[in-house]
Amino acid sequence: MSHHVTFKDLPQGGEKFEPAKGGKLIGTFGLFGLIGLAASAFFFFKNTDTFAYSWLFAVFFSFTFVAGGCFWILLHSASNSSWGVAVRRIWENMANMVIPLAILASPLLLPAVNRPLYEWMQHHDHAKTLAEHHHTSVKAALHHLVVEGDPDQHLAANPHLHVLVAKFGYMNVNGWYIRFGLYFLILWFIARTLRGKSVKQDQDGDIKHTIKARQFSCIVLLFYALTVTFAAYDWLVGLDYTWFSTMWGVYIFAGCAWSSMAASILIVIWLRSLGYLQKVVTDEHYHLMGKLLFAFTVFWAYISFSQYFLIWYANITEETRFYLTRNTEGWRDVSIFILIGHFVVPFLFLLSQQKKKNTTYISIGCLWILFMHLVDMYWNVIPERGPSLGQGVLVPYAWVQDIAALCAVFGTMGFLYLRGLAKYSLYPWRDPRLIESVNVIN
Repeated sequence: MSHHVTFKDLPQGGEKFEPAKGGKLIGTFGLFGLIGLAASAFFFFKNTDTFAYSWLFAVFFSFTFVAGGCFWILLHSASNSSWGVAVRRIWENMANMVIPLAILASPLLLPAVNRPLYEWMQHHDHAKTLAEHHHTSVKAALHHLVVEGDPDQHLAANPHLHVLVAKFGYMNVNGWYIRFGLYFLILWFIARTLRGKSVKQDQDGDIKHTIKARQFSCIVLLFYALTVTFAAYDWLVGLDYTWFSTMWGVYIFAGCAWSSMAASILIVIWLRSLGYLQKVVTDEHYHLMGKLLFAFTVFWAYISFSQYFLIWYANITEETRFYLTRNTEGWRDVSIFILIGHFVVPFLFLLSQQKKKNTTYISIGCLWILFMHLVDMYWNVIPERGPSLGQGVLVPYAWVQDIAALCAVFGTMGFLYLRGLAKYSLYPWRDPRLIESVNVIN
């Protein structure tokens, strides 16, 4: 920059985004969202069981961006970081997309959707019917199915259901529904509170909002971590009730932080291409954000390898099934592709300081990262579909449903997010640390 920027160099009231300027991209997201919603409605009624997996994939993929945006504002507030002030509003708006996401996720509450997804719910329904018939508890009925089966339904004893008896305190239908609502409620409370303090500071410029945001963030960071962890377990690990991994929550969290940072960089570059943030964001911010991308590239690889290594070494049947499924037929190629594309390629790309500062290079890198995150989430959800529904390894032509669901959820979320940028200033213009952020050098 040619000179040290001061508050006098910045517009009074900050910069307000005009949706008309970004109409092409916003309209594209909206169009994909509408087409996706129409196609999804068709597939929902035509192939509800297979489409349930498509919708879960699309919802959870979008969830990672909301959770990631929430993490970055919590981290920067808790650590009292100043450099991120210039781009903090991007994360605040991303985190506050939790309500639209909750609405889009609501079909997962329907029995017609969650029963094909979660086999354990079907066993619980059976046990509930048996419990009503024998005037006992659902847990006792599950134990009965383990030991004696159900003669009335000509079902033999199923010792594999013992794991459901052991997990009943957590893995039960009522608990799943309650936690489903709590996850969105907690994220909404965190995102709303932090953006509320940020917006209030835009009005009065009082440093007390920064202090309160830091105190609040330090308190709720633990609840955020638990929310993301248990949401990942309920929605993804629950697809196979016999599987478990002590590293799953951290694995998903790494993907949330990685993908949301890549999306943030692309959004900032896009806004600057439209003439916004010219005096607020510099190449130094791209460099700092790029370094965080690099850090989480390595962190994700470390967690991913550690999870695989521990499961491989222990060689426990219930654990190895996850990787065996993803090492079968075409999924093996996807697994190898993730190893290379999710770690090796971005690791080498992000090593260069100059490339992190070059908007063309970093844009390409971020688009690749978003693509690989999409592949990773797809790899986590979809391989369970065929075996769980008894339709083989791959369900023919189900990928069309997957694309429709992705367009519906992510297209709608993208449309609402970009239009929502116009609600407040694109940066917290009265934050006392803004000038320090604008002039940051690293």
